[in-house]
Amino acid sequence: MNYPFYFNEGFTPQSGIDTIAIWIHPWIINNHSVFYENGNNNDFINLRFKRENDPITGNTIRTNFFVDIQAEEINPYDDVLDQILNILCFLVENRILHNPKKIDLCNIKGFFYTNFDRLFALDALDFYHDLRNEDVRLLGKLNKNYPNTRYSSRVRGNPSILKVYSRQERLKQKRNISYEKIENIEYTTRIEFSLRRGTCEYLNAMNLTGSYENIFFKYLPFLARKWREYRYEIVEVLERNILYAHNLRQIIAVSRQRIPQYELHNTPKKPIPFKSAKKNELDYNFMAVYYSRV
Repeated sequence: MNYPFYFNEGFTPQSGIDTIAIWIHPWIINNHSVFYENGNNNDFINLRFKRENDPITGNTIRTNFFVDIQAEEINPYDDVLDQILNILCFLVENRILHNPKKIDLCNIKGFFYTNFDRLFALDALDFYHDLRNEDVRLLGKLNKNYPNTRYSSRVRGNPSILKVYSRQERLKQKRNISYEKIENIEYTTRIEFSLRRGTCEYLNAMNLTGSYENIFFKYLPFLARKWREYRYEIVEVLERNILYAHNLRQIIAVSRQRIPQYELHNTPKKPIPFKSAKKNELDYNFMAVYYSRV
């Protein structure tokens, strides 16, 4: 994917958004062959699919398609939602998504913005904070397979919302960067908040307007609450040593007081393909049908 990136792998800012996963309505995809199961972790724009199976029979119900946007592709000083729309338009220009004949390319971006919740869905959002190894102590039960990683407990089978791991070990496993460069990384331990539709009620693309700092402050009360709930399970931070980690210090400070109300948009309904609208329900698929046929 020949798309400009802002940071080299392993050398992103000390705090930021690690991954944004956007679900794509399959009816607007023009070329499904470029999506791979589990994707390619070496791509900063990662196209993947995941089969959704019936929990009883194991049969595939539907296949979901995603574009994962990594931290290297995100300019923290520009409007993040605008950057997402630019990448979606890039997929149109490269004929990965349909290019409607009746919609000028210049207008597709506005069309995507207006109809985002009918064509796409924000499926995952990860916030990260990188610290020096000596400023962190791992807690909880050791997993022999992942000795440098800790996960918070799962709720109702959903993925862990808070985790901490060694960046150096992850980067060495990928083998994209020389060991010498990896050893010179200043902030070697990553604390990550993994927001998913099963663990967060505020996965709405409209929450991603503004720069990284704007978005962080919107989610700050939510992140503080999750820090209060789960951090004692997995990590201890030497707070007196992390003056460089101002975003994480804000999370810690807010977690110790009465947490304010969330000023976030709620997660909208996902337009599920091949599911007809019932009585008193909206048809969330009509726009995808229109877009793919014009």
